[in-house]
Amino acid sequence: MNAFKKITYYDLRGEVETGALPSIVGRTEEIERLSRMIGRRINNNALVVGPGGIGKTSLVYGWVRLMAQRENFQSHAIVQLDVEHLYALEESAVPEEQYAEALAQIPAGILFIDDFGREIYKNFTLMSRMFRLYKHLLHKRDVHIVLTLQSHELAWLAREYPSFVSMFETIPLKKQPAAEQVRILAKAIPRLNAERHIIVPDSALKEIVSYAERFPSVGQLPRAGIMLLDEVLSLSTTRRYKMVSTETIATIVETKTGVPKARLSEDELQHIKHLERNMNARIAGQKIAIKKIATTLQRGCLGLRNPDRPLGSFLLLGPSGVGKTETAKCVAQLMFGKSESFIRFDMSEFQQDHTVQRLVGAPSGYIGFEEGGALTNALKKEPYSLILLDEIEKAHPKVFDLFLQVLDDGRLTSGQNETVDARNAIIMATSNAGVAEILQAYAQGVPTDEAFIKETIIPVLASTFRLEFINRFDSILIFHPLSAPTLMRIAQLEIKKIEQRFEKHRVRFEMEPAIIANRIQTLTDPRFGARPVKRFVEETCETLLMESLLAVPQR
Repeated sequence: MNAFKKITYYDLRGEVETGALPSIVGRTEEIERLSRMIGRRINNNALVVGPGGIGKTSLVYGWVRLMAQRENFQSHAIVQLDVEHLYALEESAVPEEQYAEALAQIPAGILFIDDFGREIYKNFTLMSRMFRLYKHLLHKRDVHIVLTLQSHELAWLAREYPSFVSMFETIPLKKQPAAEQVRILAKAIPRLNAERHIIVPDSALKEIVSYAERFPSVGQLPRAGIMLLDEVLSLSTTRRYKMVSTETIATIVETKTGVPKARLSEDELQHIKHLERNMNARIAGQKIAIKKIATTLQRGCLGLRNPDRPLGSFLLLGPSGVGKTETAKCVAQLMFGKSESFIRFDMSEFQQDHTVQRLVGAPSGYIGFEEGGALTNALKKEPYSLILLDEIEKAHPKVFDLFLQVLDDGRLTSGQNETVDARNAIIMATSNAGVAEILQAYAQGVPTDEAFIKETIIPVLASTFRLEFINRFDSILIFHPLSAPTLMRIAQLEIKKIEQRFEKHRVRFEMEPAIIANRIQTLTDPRFGARPVKRFVEETCETLLMESLLAVPQR
């Protein structure tokens, strides 16, 4: 560590010679772009952009290792400025004249400032001074400044200081392939496992990467994978295991995601194999719709569908209370294993033109830009999720245009100009359009098959939605009005749910089937579905339990 009159810097060339800097795994394209920058006359500085933990610093260090070995670069300095020099600049601890004099002493070569974006983001005073003092360096052919920052920091910088950004080559980092992530973890083993001596098989590394990709809430790869590996090694040491096991990895992932170990460890093929059966066990009276959903999702999970579209997209039609929302919740739980994977949007909240931006986030320069959008944020946090668009016909037509891209390309562009992946999501939309026609067909005994949908329902939908939007869904599914036997089964399912809810009280309800059947006859109405029956069961069971608890003598 050295200093240019109050400016601390690190000699990276010396660290290369001592082997202190890590080598890079992959990133061939980004390394080549950085190397080409050296020979240019303009824009011969670089902004390395990406989310925290994606490997921005590692990329620069790996590139520095390569540059230090070039014969034509042996006389050039390769230094990293301590980010604390920006604090001194902000607090005016160093006079600008002295600061400028110190910067002028920086020799030809590479000047690297890590986490630059974090320090200057929204700090107008600091950025103005920094730009003024660094301007002469940015125009020098023999000094190449490399800065790291995140996407939202770059967006702010480009909006407020476009002339500064124009002097840089912007190099965005994308997520590396799983095979490279495994190699990165393998390189980290000697450092993490130095005193533990736990055996780490390749299969364990692949499993850790798979979990980190599946649950982005644990963090950004590769850093998230390294942290998971560290915790797994720590738990293995605590339990005196000699080898990292699937059970140990699942234990750590369960604590971070809330997904039960049994669901994590379950074979995916076996899981989707019984999807239809498991759905029918929870949803009564909608076997045709459930079969269509299950087969579509099974094809998606097996890679038999277009990989650039969501796992499945469905438009659910039918009267209130017949199981549309309950089906969406059931699919989210069975497919993804946790309640957080069910994300519901009430589309009546997006009726105005300007409210559409709430889904993707405000564009650069507008209030709330940094907050992002409700839909894009949800997909970034939980890409393996079910998105339910409730009563979609109430939304503004611009919402339909937004989802054309999602349903067709499996991606979405946020207000921050980030591409959000929706290929691992399931999109479901409910609509009341066509309910009158469905109820009439039910009353007349007309089958609501494919011909009925084509001849009767599609013309009704076309009066609200553009045909190109309707055609983007994998399936249009009709949820039938519920018959009395189906309502009887729903009542029994609701009783079991209440028993599970009050399991700590050791409660079990016994009701005469004939009494329930008679009560259901009075509650049956195709327009309202199962909701009156559910209310009856809840009120009856909860009242019985209340009376029983209040009757217990106080000690």
